[in-house]
Amino acid sequence: MKQPVFFLSLLLVLWIAGASYWYVCKIRCDCKEAAASSAEIQVTADTLAPTPEQLLLASVEEAKKFLGESGVQKGFFASSSATGEMGGISSEYLEKLKLVFGNTPAAKVELTGHADITGPEPFNLELGLKRAEFVKTFLVNAGINAEQIVTSSKGSSEPAASNSTPEGRAANRRCEIKVRI
Repeated sequence: MKQPVFFLSLLLVLWIAGASYWYVCKIRCDCKEAAASSAEIQVTADTLAPTPEQLLLASVEEAKKFLGESGVQKGFFASSSATGEMGGISSEYLEKLKLVFGNTPAAKVELTGHADITGPEPFNLELGLKRAEFVKTFLVNAGINAEQIVTSSKGSSEPAASNSTPEGRAANRRCEIKVRI
């Protein structure tokens, strides 16, 4: 009685191991990736590990490329408001911004506030500037040097969408973030 139970238990263990191997290596193809990443990590006598400075420079260059490809970021505001959620700016974008600006003193962020057409132009210019200043405060609180941030306002002079619909007016109540490296 013990031999069949032992044999069936052994068969079950082999079945589970084989099924796991098949799923991980054949279906998900994770075996090849694990082998490649372990080969990348190994440092042989012929190659030298990069220095911390080289790693930092590589990270900064990668962050610059990311910011360049991200284009103009936009933060949107509620009607006649100069405060709001900055949900349009991802945490990854902020981290890359801090990395680049912490290591590139000549870099600048240009913040341009915009408004819809509902108010008089002097009010819209002031509102756009307040929106840009709000975003500046947000970025400074996130760790960006205030001296690297320039604010301006376009008021309602450069709409992103038509002011004839509520959706268009909502798209025009924004602050644009441009990175100059």
